[in-house]
Amino acid sequence: MISTEIYIENQRLDLYKDISAEFTYAIDDIKDFSSRNTNFSKTIVIPGNATNNKLFGHIFEFGSSNTYDPNQSNVGYNFNPSVAADCVVFVEKIQIFKGIIRLLEIIVDNGTIEYECAVFGELGGFVSAVSNSKLEDLDFSQYDHLWTVNNITGSWSNASGGAYYYPLIDYGKASTNKHDFDVSTMRPALFVKEYVDKIITGAGYTYESNFFETSLFKRLIVPNNQKQLSIYDTNQFRGEDELLYYSVNVPSITTSVGIVSTRLGPFQDISNYEFRNTGASLTTTLSIRCEGGSNVDDYETGNCFIGIYKNGTLDQETLLTFGRSTFDTTIQFQVTFATNDIFKIRLRFASVSSSMSVTFQQNSISIDTQASIPVPINYGSEIQINSILPKGVFQKDLFASIVKMFNLYVVESTDKPKHLIIEPFIDFYQTTPTFLQVNDLEEELLVDDNDLLILEDGAINYRDWTYKVDRAKPFRIKPMSELNGRYFEFKYKSDVDFLNDQYSKKYGESYGDRIEDTGFQFANDKQTAEIIFAASPLIGYPGEEKVFTPIYKISNTQNTQSEDQTESTLRIMQVKQMDVSTSWVIKDGVTTLSSPLFIYGYAGHLDDPDSPAADINFGAPKELFFTLVSGNLTANLYNGFWSEYIAEITDKNSKLLTCNVYLTQSDIYTLDFSKLIWIDGSLWRLNKVIDYNPMNPDTTKCEFLKVIELTYQ
Repeated sequence: MISTEIYIENQRLDLYKDISAEFTYAIDDIKDFSSRNTNFSKTIVIPGNATNNKLFGHIFEFGSSNTYDPNQSNVGYNFNPSVAADCVVFVEKIQIFKGIIRLLEIIVDNGTIEYECAVFGELGGFVSAVSNSKLEDLDFSQYDHLWTVNNITGSWSNASGGAYYYPLIDYGKASTNKHDFDVSTMRPALFVKEYVDKIITGAGYTYESNFFETSLFKRLIVPNNQKQLSIYDTNQFRGEDELLYYSVNVPSITTSVGIVSTRLGPFQDISNYEFRNTGASLTTTLSIRCEGGSNVDDYETGNCFIGIYKNGTLDQETLLTFGRSTFDTTIQFQVTFATNDIFKIRLRFASVSSSMSVTFQQNSISIDTQASIPVPINYGSEIQINSILPKGVFQKDLFASIVKMFNLYVVESTDKPKHLIIEPFIDFYQTTPTFLQVNDLEEELLVDDNDLLILEDGAINYRDWTYKVDRAKPFRIKPMSELNGRYFEFKYKSDVDFLNDQYSKKYGESYGDRIEDTGFQFANDKQTAEIIFAASPLIGYPGEEKVFTPIYKISNTQNTQSEDQTESTLRIMQVKQMDVSTSWVIKDGVTTLSSPLFIYGYAGHLDDPDSPAADINFGAPKELFFTLVSGNLTANLYNGFWSEYIAEITDKNSKLLTCNVYLTQSDIYTLDFSKLIWIDGSLWRLNKVIDYNPMNPDTTKCEFLKVIELTYQ
């Protein structure tokens, strides 16, 4: 009898002696060119005995409940069926599967309990662990910093990755001449590698990837996509009252409160006394904390009216009464501020029977809303990175888009738990200097015992399965033209900014898209790989050296154009510190903040707008909005990461082979999709092992794609 063992969170389950399950191992779904698969099993039935009932937390009991602790193992009293539990399957002490287990159903029949389960590979476990987490759930607080010119310009030396980076992006209303730029357009961006690192490690996984260490990947950023650089908060305005001392010996005194703001939010400081709401209309609570003391006699009281004035007119006021002792009270008003409303706070003292002095100290003014809304960040304030992360973007969607952009293969390590191996298709299949050669007569010339083959166009690591093929069962060979669509589309998302809108209306596609026509005459449908990012067209202006991405709308009013700031779809860009020969400055309104600058923080789809050598567009744009002096626009994502793959699956000689192969437990344990398979004089890529049953000595159906190319550029 073949011995099978299943461990859940390092605890061994009891199994039926005749347990049987089928396992599928997969890397690529050739019918959906942009998808990636994981390993999985069909249903496994586990008996409900004392050991297993305990491991599954007696979940079969109608009244069972527990308090789940994510820091504890997901078994026993802590078992949670909605959370992945680590699982390893052994046959004859050889590991044939590693991943997670999922409880599908519990069957109670006449006192007998059975648990129906399935196991999924660690890639599936990773997706489950990420679940519905969003980018805003990640913690980047180590990068909190002050919004200053020094931090802005200093970040441009971070163009090879790490920390944060301030790209020059024109968000609209940021410059009157496209030469000097307002600080409002300088917003911190985080590097893609930082996002990927935190997504994977936050899910409890580790990874290895030579590609993630390349300069190309390290210089990718995700810029800010807000209408204005804002944090989400309930506090819209915060200020402190200057120390006030009043001697009251006249019938009444009315004076404005001198406010020193510590947060302006949407309010503009007109003076120390008045503030203008530059944002949208909002209904809010205005709180004034009054603290101080007076010298009134014991038998007297002092009266002071505290009022809010809007646009020069009293809106509302309330009475503050105080005696000889100190006072500390908070007064609240419900106020609506329309756009461009100007407010100030005034004190009006009522007369008393004798001279009086009163001191206000440590007073504060706060404007708050019930719900968190965007609050503009003021220059010089601290930027809390977590508060400006893109909102509503799922971590799994960003990761999946990176996989699609660079045609990445993500596989599970056979020897390290929760460890992913991530490489592009062009680097995934192992190549080495070879020890086994094929001469002109296609005779193998053995040099040593390694399964290594050299053909005239390259060296490749392979495994010979010629004698493992079950010749008694039929081979099925299907031309790839019967599986693929006519067109392969590689698409960025559309966006509403004026340049993307202008391009899509003119050419009927998004900037940076690529549509590949296979020429298949028996197919008309399309297969599409779309990412969550919008394209980022670059623009340049006559007489200006700086090239940048504009992200704003243009509205036309009475024959004049105005730039309208807007929320934008998420972007991805390459960055580089660029030199210019003519100086420029960073301003805050009319105030110049920086010394003359001869560098700027470039960001765009090209690695260098003056002489590009790498482009993260899928295809070359049909139109550029700046003058390209020199460089190469063909080194894009399609040509760099997808063309070889598409050429292989659409070649006239491309075919999909399905046949039965004899696989042992050892074959499954050492299964490596990066090694090519040699069958009857041809090389094949293993795509899938279908329904492997370790209890059945029969052969297993496997799916292979014929190798057309061995070397890639």
